[in-house]
Amino acid sequence: MRTLIEGGWVVGYSGSGHELIPNGCVVFEDDRIIHVGSTFDRPVDRRVDATGKLVSPGLINCHLHAATNAGQAVFLDGLKADYFGSNFVGYVAPRRGTAVPRAGDRADVAGTYGLWSALRAGATTIMDVGTMAGGPAAFTRIAGELGVRAYLGPAFRSAGYAFDGSRIVWEWDEANGIAGLERAVAYIKEYDGGYNGRIRAMLYPGQLDTCTPELLRQARRWADDLGVPMQLHAAMNQREFHHILEQHGQTPIQLLHSIGFLKPRTGLGHCVFHNDHSWCHYPYADDLKLLADSGVTVVHAPYKYAKMGVKFESFERYRALGINIALGTDTYPQDLIHEMRWAALMCRLADGSFRVGRPQDVFDAATLGGARHLGRDDLGRLAPGAKADIIVVDLRHLHYGAVHDPIKALVDCGSGRDVETVIVDGQVLVERGRAARIDEQALLNDVQAEGERLWKAIPQWHWTGKPLDEIVPPSYPIRGAH
Repeated sequence: MRTLIEGGWVVGYSGSGHELIPNGCVVFEDDRIIHVGSTFDRPVDRRVDATGKLVSPGLINCHLHAATNAGQAVFLDGLKADYFGSNFVGYVAPRRGTAVPRAGDRADVAGTYGLWSALRAGATTIMDVGTMAGGPAAFTRIAGELGVRAYLGPAFRSAGYAFDGSRIVWEWDEANGIAGLERAVAYIKEYDGGYNGRIRAMLYPGQLDTCTPELLRQARRWADDLGVPMQLHAAMNQREFHHILEQHGQTPIQLLHSIGFLKPRTGLGHCVFHNDHSWCHYPYADDLKLLADSGVTVVHAPYKYAKMGVKFESFERYRALGINIALGTDTYPQDLIHEMRWAALMCRLADGSFRVGRPQDVFDAATLGGARHLGRDDLGRLAPGAKADIIVVDLRHLHYGAVHDPIKALVDCGSGRDVETVIVDGQVLVERGRAARIDEQALLNDVQAEGERLWKAIPQWHWTGKPLDEIVPPSYPIRGAH
């Protein structure tokens, strides 16, 4: 079926970058875009009026933990200062010898919620980095049936984190890391290209400080041999920076460079703590040059770090050096429009300038930057031959006011709630704000119940042994609480 979307601001693609087409049109047939321009005079089967709206390529969320929803992210406000802004370590790692209830996450709740909430906010392509609630088979089935375009793969690593008293320790099992890589390779061979090509496989070797150099070398070889993208958490907190420096005599980025890990189609999740970051101040390296020369992608999740009081230093600095930047949401909320605004504002704070963090630069990161990370020239753009991954954003809300430039308006004023239509591979998954394949209220009820289950179980595994309200006190006293 041939569909014409007409009358809105269209984000077209000129061959070298995005361009705006006022009162433009996009035509797609089956799973491909066949026309982008000002007019279209051939027959169509369906017309969609986008007057007053933004017609955009689907966003690409390059770093998402689908099973880490609001039930766990509540911990972000209560991290311990002595963990150097280490984000998830302070709330994911259990007491030694205990298991966290998250191990029982269900694909139909945690997985569905994480993927759908990201898609509902405009992300038509999603990279889930290793969470795979319910196990690889169940999670893949959920992603395929939801209709999202997803890059998936089970995590593997040589060590896990645990608390020994109040001290973090690494529990090493190198054989388990190799076995995990073998399972990840088997997953690629079984699932890559499933659901009419919407499900693609990737390699995800956990975190740099939980992987041996040999495991990372083997993962690199497999990614090259199988032709799949790869992503690794690296340079993600100050504790990791000093731990790697102590263990290997190199910064995290130097270590990855020395083992040949840094290549195109490889993403470094967060990659905040380079040698010249103000928290590190290690003048004996040039980490950003290594990144720029390698063609690797830095996947930036600004809101997560802003909540911890940590600046990415800086979006403009990386970009000016030619480092490819993509965006991800990491935890909650899974709203990439929200992340664009935080990327822009935190860049301005880091550089002390309102001339950086431009809306077009963060929008590029959420579209073209993500496509470059995946090695896809058919995603992140509206152009003939590209995949029919399209979103329509309603700019006719009071919070936008008068719209002169729709990209500036979106970044400055918008949110994922303004996305009214989501099309993936030519299939309409959200239309006029209504989900086509899911009962969103029922899902939200399930998520609330799951969050309450997890919160109640916290004293069983958290290193303090305390309930949630003592670890993360409520904003105000709760009347009647005991």
